[in-house]
Amino acid sequence: MIHPNPLSIPRNPLHRGAGWLALCLMLAGCAGPQERTLARLERIADAVMAAPCDAPRYDYRLVDNAHVPGVTDQVEILRCPGLEARTYWSRESARPGGLPVFLLLTRPHPGLPAFLQPGSPGEGLERQLGRPTERHADYWRYGSVETTEAVTISWRDGRIRQLRWEWYLD
Repeated sequence: MIHPNPLSIPRNPLHRGAGWLALCLMLAGCAGPQERTLARLERIADAVMAAPCDAPRYDYRLVDNAHVPGVTDQVEILRCPGLEARTYWSRESARPGGLPVFLLLTRPHPGLPAFLQPGSPGEGLERQLGRPTERHADYWRYGSVETTEAVTISWRDGRIRQLRWEWYLD
C-alpha cells in the first residue's frame, strides 16, 4: 500500500514490533510455545498489512512523545472494509519504520490462513497455533509475559467473529 505519510518517515517492514522479540527468543532457544505462536501470528499480521485493501482510508492523530519533551508523533489509522490498523510513527523512535499498535479484522482477508478467516468455524486453529493462554466461550486469547503482544480471537455461534492484535506501546 502506498499512501501519503505526513511525517515523511520511511516505512521499514523489519521494524514491526514484539514479533521480532519473539523471533529472537526463538532463535536463542528461550521461547516457549506462546512465544512461538505469537511469532507466527506476527508473520500473519505482516501478511495482512502487506496485502492491498479495497477503498483504504487514512487518518492521522498527533500525539505528544511520552519520552522526548516537545516532540510530537503521530498515530496512523488505516481503515478498509473489514480491517482497521493503527501504527505509531516517531522520528525519535529506535524503530523509525513505525510501531504497530492495533489490528482488527472482521471480514475474510487474503493475508489470513483458512483456519483464521472471520466467518469460518476455525477448523484446525488450535492444532495450528496451540492452546490459547485464555479460553472462554466467546473468545480465545494468545499472549505471553515475554512479549507485549496479545491476539484475541472472538467467537459467535461457533464461528470466528473477529481477530484483534494489540501491541503494547509505552
